[in-house]
This record gives sequence, structure tokens and C-alpha cells, in this order.
Amino acid sequence: MKAGSVCGVLTVSFIIDKWGRKAGLVFCSTFSILGSAMCCAAQNPGMFIAFRFVMGFGSNAFVPTAGIYTSELAPPALRGLFGGLNGALIVVGYSFSSYMGLAFFHANNPMVQWRTPLGLALVFPVLTLLLLPVFPESPRWLLMQNRPAEAEKIVHRLHRDLGNDEFARAEFDLMRRQAEQDKALDSSWRVLFTRASYRKRAIIVMLIGALGQLSGVTAINNFSPLIYSTLGYDPQDTLILLCGWITGGIFASIIGAWLMDKVGRRPMILFGFGAVCFCLIVVATMMAVFATPVPDNPNKAALGTAVAMLYVFIWIFCGTLDDALVVFLPELFPNHLRAKGMALGIATLDLTDLVLLQVTPIAMRTIGWKFYLVFISASAVGLIWAFFAIPETRGLPLERVAALFGEETEPAPTVVADTRVSGAEKESAVEELEYTGPTNESYV
Repeated sequence: MKAGSVCGVLTVSFIIDKWGRKAGLVFCSTFSILGSAMCCAAQNPGMFIAFRFVMGFGSNAFVPTAGIYTSELAPPALRGLFGGLNGALIVVGYSFSSYMGLAFFHANNPMVQWRTPLGLALVFPVLTLLLLPVFPESPRWLLMQNRPAEAEKIVHRLHRDLGNDEFARAEFDLMRRQAEQDKALDSSWRVLFTRASYRKRAIIVMLIGALGQLSGVTAINNFSPLIYSTLGYDPQDTLILLCGWITGGIFASIIGAWLMDKVGRRPMILFGFGAVCFCLIVVATMMAVFATPVPDNPNKAALGTAVAMLYVFIWIFCGTLDDALVVFLPELFPNHLRAKGMALGIATLDLTDLVLLQVTPIAMRTIGWKFYLVFISASAVGLIWAFFAIPETRGLPLERVAALFGEETEPAPTVVADTRVSGAEKESAVEELEYTGPTNESYV
């Protein structure tokens, strides 16, 4: 499935650039429906494996597509919140699958145990297709396609309910002028690595994707039975613990989404790497001392501490690194490279997962707790690297992010504050469209 995800993520970057962000959602939904339906109906392992590839081709392509789509529709002051809610809904999906696994664990018919959860996976991509007609297209993509009248109408529609026409006009003017510049620029994959400012951003998105997964979140999620059995829990308790583990991440992700626009992306990422590193150190210590092997009379307090730290780990990860993935990555690139840059980061994430999913079961059985040293080291490296490399994008219009990487940007007009915020935040909102950004490269 992860191999299919890599191919799907790279393919959807072409789809959403050529035919639009909504077309990308159609692409994702269609392949998810096809893959899920055929996996559910599989008659042999070969058929199942083949359509798991198709399922992955569509399902994980939702991550870059939704991240880009949300970032291009959201106002600067609320982009972290709206983007972070994408992360929360991803965790909702994981939670739903965990609860279905627990529910059908008790089914007497083996076919029902695995076919029914796969069938239920059809609900959400079908729902996406049904709701898609009411969604607007991205105004930034429309401007890149020389359709300014449609783009302006959508921008005003997004601000209409709040009666903030002056802010909408200024925001659209900034989008339009930046799009005129971007249309004349090279949008090839090659330029991502040959132009210095783009290359720095490409390295950032790839390392965020790789180091985030090397913290161990996917390995823990997919191989939790091995982990909890090492700690002395039976299969049913393992499923219950997994449900509680991933469900708590929903609330943490919502809180993280709320904090993204208040605290900023950079502090959240730094805290995320540092805190998950600490949690992993505690888990590895408890497993090394009290669960290698589990004695006949185990130290329940120590084993409980390990489980508790796994819970804290996922709360922190979902509220910081996971939210940052869908908020921060699409913010970094200009219009003509945003799809490719986001796809590059998610494809790197999927490739990292592909390797981890192959080696984790072997490593857990052979070296046990020592495998956590890989996750601990990666998180520590992530913390140090992020401190020197991650810039702050909070509150900046997407058209202003390039200034953080030493590129010149169009001067923005003076505008009134966005009425979505008040008080001290209103002053910040005024500055959002006035900001011209630093010309140095102090963060990179």
C-alpha cells in the first residue's frame, strides 16, 4: 500500500496543477473507492495485494491534495487552524479503523472479520464525491489558469459572510499580482533542486516527512500488538489500548490546530521533536529494564508507565508534528511549485514508512527495545536540525513566504484588519498583507 501511496502522491501533483485542486480530490476518491471495493472482494492474496496498491494510490494522495487546497482557501490568520483540522480528521480515520478492528475481532466468520472493515472504508471517499459540487475551486489555481473573474468571485464569497469586502479586495490583489509573476517561472521538477531557494525548501519538506516518521509513529501504530505483547498484554487488551491510544490523538490534534496560529509553526515543530524524544526514552527504558523479558510477576507500575508514555507520545505527535505536516509544508512553496513541493514531502514520508514497515517486525523480535534507539536518535536529530533550519510562517500570506528564503516579493497594499480576529490579533492581521519579509536567510 505504501508503494502505491508514493506513486499516487507524485501523480496527483500533476493532476492538481493541470486540472485543479478539486480534480485532485476526484482522483483520490476514485482510486480509493476502486481499491477498497476490490480488496473487499479479493478472492486470493495476489488480487488483494494488487488492489492494496491501488487503494494506496488514491488514499494517501488525499494528504497533499487536502493540504494544498486548504492552505490556498484559508485566510492567513486562520490557515494553521484550518490546515490543522486536516490532521485531526486523518487521526479520526485512523481511530475509525481501530474501532472497526476491535468490533470485528469478535466476529465468528473469518470473512466478516476482514471484509466488512474494508467495505466500510468506501463510505468516506463516496461522501467526498457527493460533497464536492458545493466546494469552491482554489482561487490561486484559477489565477494561474488565467481565470481571474472566477477567482475574484470565490475570494469575495469566502469573505462575504463577514462583510469584509476591503480585506477581500486587498487579498485578491496580492494573489493576482503574485500569480502573474509565478506563471512566467519554470515549474519543472528540475528547478526544485537547481535553484538554491527552492532546494532549501525541498530539503525542509523531505526531512520533515522522513524525520517525523522516523520518530516511530507508524511503526508503533501498525505493530502495536508486538509492542503491547512485549509489555505483557493479550490480543484483546492490545486492541483496546490501540483504540484509546489513537483516539486521544484526535483531541490533541484539534488543540494543536488551534495553537498553530497562536504559537507558530516553528515552536510547535521544535516542541514536537523534543517531547516525542523524551517519551521514547522513557518507553525504551521501561521495556529494557522491566519487559526484556516480561517476568512471571511483572512490575505493573513500570509497564503502565510505558503504556502511558506511548499515549503521551501520540498526543504530542498529533498536536505538533502531524498538524505541522499539513499546515507548514504547503506554505513553503509558490503557486507554480506548491503541488510538486508538497508531493515531494509526502512521498518521502511514504518511502520512510515503506522501509520501517518492512524492518519493524523483524527488529522488534530480534533486538526488542534497542530498536527504539533508532526512533530516539531520529527525533533528537530532528530537534537539532529544526532549530537551525525551520523558519516561521505564521500569519504570512502565502505570497509572502518566499521572502523568508531571500526572494523578492511584490509590495502588498495597506488593508484593514480581517474581522475574523479582534484586539491585539487585529493589528497582526493588518500586518499580514503589509508584510514584505526579511531578505536575509537567517533561518536557512
